[in-house]
Amino acid sequence: MTRWTTTLTGLEPVMVSTPNGWVEVARAGSGPAVLLIHGTPGSWRQAVPLAEDLADAFKVLLLSRPGYGRTHIRLGRTYEEQADLYAAVLDSLGIDKVAIVGVSGGGPSSIAFASRHADRVSALVLACAVAPHILEVPRSMRVAARVPAVPQLVAPLVRAFGRRRLTNPDRVRAELQKSLTPDEYAHADADASITADLVRHALSHLEAPPGLSGMRNDLRQFERAKRAGVPTLAVSAPTLVVHGDADPVVGLDQARFHASAIPGAELITYEGAGHLFLMTRRKEASAAIREFLSARAS
Repeated sequence: MTRWTTTLTGLEPVMVSTPNGWVEVARAGSGPAVLLIHGTPGSWRQAVPLAEDLADAFKVLLLSRPGYGRTHIRLGRTYEEQADLYAAVLDSLGIDKVAIVGVSGGGPSSIAFASRHADRVSALVLACAVAPHILEVPRSMRVAARVPAVPQLVAPLVRAFGRRRLTNPDRVRAELQKSLTPDEYAHADADASITADLVRHALSHLEAPPGLSGMRNDLRQFERAKRAGVPTLAVSAPTLVVHGDADPVVGLDQARFHASAIPGAELITYEGAGHLFLMTRRKEASAAIREFLSARAS
């Protein structure tokens, strides 16, 4: 696989007009609406595997957060501003109520949406979602956020070398062995579809705009939230928290915080799974999310 692809026919992003500006959104399927919010970094493409597993029963909306894809950073820097932007997108699309799924760095703004626009949320799913007051950001990422010229200069090289690596099966295996838990690597080695999903995930980053302004902003928001201390999560929607118990990026303690801080939240963990469990445990995770949303989305 050398180009990013999807099994969803006709899935193409469009620019949706809001009072604040244009937002990149891809849509597919029909039925109750589910808004999928990608992580850090990313774009609407990052949520496509889950969208593929939901689109036969739901209308999936895949949105590029401010600073990613073709959505400008000025449309929303804080979690609250991004949450209000999601509501504005729904207004423009004529959609009253959604379930929302926040993945990784998309978790905080999804929680803010469920808190600020509770009457528009039928359910909340947090998948390997960041609790920024707990998250430890790697030093290399902090440096990149403070010295913007560095990632801007190296981004073209990273993308070129990244694409070249993905054409070499031996390099793909070596990269997977570095980035996956031993249990996940065994799953990927035994199931070619998992490896294909992981390669496609890498391609989704390489083929989207670099998203440097979004990543720098996310890191600033992580730091802002850490300074603010333990938050009170005013979420009333039914909530499902799904997480790998061996996640080295967003630790299981962050899932446990969400499950304890949101009344009635349900926690599902995947043994031996890391940060990419939506692909390495795709069948189980998508089935759990689908079952949860089917009972609650309206």
